[in-house]
Amino acid sequence: MIYEPRWYALYTRPRFEKKVVELLLEQQYEAWLPLHKVVRQWSDRKKKVEVPLFNGYVFIRIPKNGIYEAVQTDGVARVVRFQGEPAPIRDDQIELIRKILIGPDAFEVTETSFTRGDLVRVTDGPLKGHEGRWVNWRGKKRVTIELDHIHHVLLVEVPAVYIEKID
Repeated sequence: MIYEPRWYALYTRPRFEKKVVELLLEQQYEAWLPLHKVVRQWSDRKKKVEVPLFNGYVFIRIPKNGIYEAVQTDGVARVVRFQGEPAPIRDDQIELIRKILIGPDAFEVTETSFTRGDLVRVTDGPLKGHEGRWVNWRGKKRVTIELDHIHHVLLVEVPAVYIEKID
């Protein structure tokens, strides 16, 4: 049986994400490691470095029947599973991560009529159409967007004018 390629998340050995994606790409797999820039402080300097957005995960687009071979790559611990089966990640969730990474770092929220936990939809900007929950975190208003199967939540600041409440 031939399967259509889908995105899957692979667990890696600790701090092996960049090496794993490099090895997967060398093997002609469609692999992706979302990176973001952070400022790291050393005793003598500060430096901007690119680090994985999700520690311990890389993404691979592959037919389900090819996962076993990909998992044999050095540094891969296992594929993320749900109910014993490799858990595909929807294309729109991968696209959402890409949009967040190419968009502005954050927006400042000025006013809101939402309460914590409200289901909301983004109506404009790079995240238009995506849904999440409204939260207040560390004094800033943010929207959370949960990524199925990898048990991670993205906290994104979005202008209140770009958010509508879903009843």
